Amino acid sequence: MTPVRPAVLGIAGFGLIVPDLALAERFYLDYGLEACGGDATRRFRSPGRDAAEVTVSPGAKKRLHFVSFHIPAGSEAVFAERLQRHGIATAAAPGAELPAGLWFQDPWGTWFHLSTAPMQPLGEIALPAYNFGGRSERVDIALWTELKAPRGPLKLGHILLFTPEWERAEAFYSEVLGLRTTDRTSGKVCFMAAGDGVIDHHCFGLIRDRARGFQHASFQVADFDEIGLNAWRMREAGYREAFGPGRHALASNLFHYVRDPWGSWIEYYADMDKISPEWECRDWQNLPYIWGPGWSPEFWGKEMNANFEAD
Repeated sequence: MTPVRPAVLGIAGFGLIVPDLALAERFYLDYGLEACGGDATRRFRSPGRDAAEVTVSPGAKKRLHFVSFHIPAGSEAVFAERLQRHGIATAAAPGAELPAGLWFQDPWGTWFHLSTAPMQPLGEIALPAYNFGGRSERVDIALWTELKAPRGPLKLGHILLFTPEWERAEAFYSEVLGLRTTDRTSGKVCFMAAGDGVIDHHCFGLIRDRARGFQHASFQVADFDEIGLNAWRMREAGYREAFGPGRHALASNLFHYVRDPWGSWIEYYADMDKISPEWECRDWQNLPYIWGPGWSPEFWGKEMNANFEAD
């Protein structure tokens, strides 16, 4: 029997370099994450999660610091050997208070972290009864009285990066990390998934553009009301630049984006497509969403993302 080729199991977290740790702390707490330690860094996680999903470290200018994935226990040597075949050496963690694991820089200088810490499953979340589609599932209950306080994010779902070498980057992450491309917007965006069985449509993605950079991070919430309530909270906290709500085309998830203090975006999402091993990747020409706010000149480009890290 041919052995199973080790592949990353899912997204674990990401790190940013930012010029103001206090501003970052205020932003992520307002977003609905909780602080989980840090001295030289600040770390944040979704309420109820075991480990940090966002790490911010100090620096002169905002930029992506690292991307972290879960890998199977005992697979470190296999990944290290695969990296060596691509001419990439493993290294010590690029900073204080960063987690143990396998660290390396990809061909474009972005740090990646591979962790054997167990993935924490996301259990089913209790939802209200709805009366959609002519149903009468909620009777004599004033739903609005139960929806005043958003519960916040459930987990980090995915991140997307800009890259000028789109095809080469997709091939590298597929060959080295074992990520699976699930859909593309032809020549522009590719979405990549991780894990076995029935999984999220994507946990990582690449957007073709003129420079390397961090485009957005996205956290799952329970339902459409949680998107709206969290978006309201961010607006009341003073974060007025937003894009949403809407429903994406590829992956089908409901979305609402809020611009962070450094020019990139953070997303609340719900109801993403789940896929099985039978899913077939296709190339599409569709807009990024099937309904939502007024069309931007280019949703994925600099008109909405003044955060290229090579500028």
